[in-house]
Amino acid sequence: MKKIVTIGGGTGSYTVLRGLKKYTDVDITAIVSMADDGGSTGVLRDELGVLPPGDVRQCLVALSEHSDIVRVLMNYRFEDGTLAGHAFGNIFLAALEKVAGSFAHGVEVASDILRIKGKVLPVTLDNAELRFVLSNGEVLEGENSVNHTDIQSVGVASYEFQKPVSISSATREAILNANIIVIGPGNLYCSIIPNLIVDGFKEVIQQSKARLVVPVNLTNKKGHTSGFGTKAYVALIESMLGRTVDYILVNNESPTEEQLIQYIAQEGEEVLVQNDMTGDVRILEVPLLSNETPQFSKTDAIQHMRSFIRHDSDKLAEAIYRV
Repeated sequence: MKKIVTIGGGTGSYTVLRGLKKYTDVDITAIVSMADDGGSTGVLRDELGVLPPGDVRQCLVALSEHSDIVRVLMNYRFEDGTLAGHAFGNIFLAALEKVAGSFAHGVEVASDILRIKGKVLPVTLDNAELRFVLSNGEVLEGENSVNHTDIQSVGVASYEFQKPVSISSATREAILNANIIVIGPGNLYCSIIPNLIVDGFKEVIQQSKARLVVPVNLTNKKGHTSGFGTKAYVALIESMLGRTVDYILVNNESPTEEQLIQYIAQEGEEVLVQNDMTGDVRILEVPLLSNETPQFSKTDAIQHMRSFIRHDSDKLAEAIYRV
C-alpha cells in the first residue's frame, strides 16, 4: 500500500485527490492549509470564531465515495437571504466544530458521514492568520489581503503568521509515515506557502524518507508569480523546506487559443509556466491539462479569481502514481 500525502489547499488539492482516490492500493492523507480567510470561509471564521472550513470541504468532497448528490450538496452555494454566497459544506463543518468540540473532531465526523477514502488533516489546529511583510515595510494581514495585493513588484521580506502556529501531531505522523509527499499544485503564496511556514513543518519534512513530488502550476498569477518558470517555483519551495525536490511534474500540453486569450486578459502576459529546467533528471514532462470547462456558482464571491486552465485529475494522479 502506497502512503501518499498531499499538501496544499483549494482547487489544486481537490484535483489531485479526486484522481488518486481511484487507486485501490493507495492510502491517502490530505494536509490542508488553515490560512484561508476569504469568501464564505472568511465570514464564518470572523462571525463564529471557527477554523477555516473551505479548503477542508473541497478535500472531503474530492475523497468522498458517497453519491453524486451529496458531493453536489457539500459544494452548493445559497443564492438568497442572509446565507447568500455561503457553501452548505462550510456551514456544515462550522456547525460540526461547535457540536464535536473541536475542528479536528468535526472533520473526523464529516469524514465518516461522507464516507471518504483516506484522511483530511488540518496542517495546524491553531488560529493561523497569515502575515506578509513586504520589502518596502508594508505589512499584509490575512490570506485574503495577500491574495489581492501585487506583492511581486515590491518583493516579500518575510512570510509568517501573526501568532505562533504549530504543526498538528496527526500531520507530523502522516508526513513521517509517507512514501510520497505531493506539494501543490495551487496558489503559491496563499495555498502552498501557508503550510510550509507552520512551526515544525520544515523539520518534519527533512526527517521524512518520502519522495517529494512537486506538480508545477500551469499558469502564473498576476502580481504574484508573473513570468515564473518551473525553476522559480521549485527553488522557492526548496528554499523554504531546506530539502531538494525528488520529482517535478511538468505539463507538456497546450491550452486552446481561446483559453489563452481569456487568461492573458485576466492575468497578463507570460501567463503560462514555461519549463526552464530542461535536462534536469527530476523533470517528468507529461500531458496534464484538463479539457473540462469549470462551472462556477453565480453566488461565489471569488469566482472571478478561480482558474479555468486546470490540471486533469486522472492525468495528474497517474503521473504521481507512476512515481
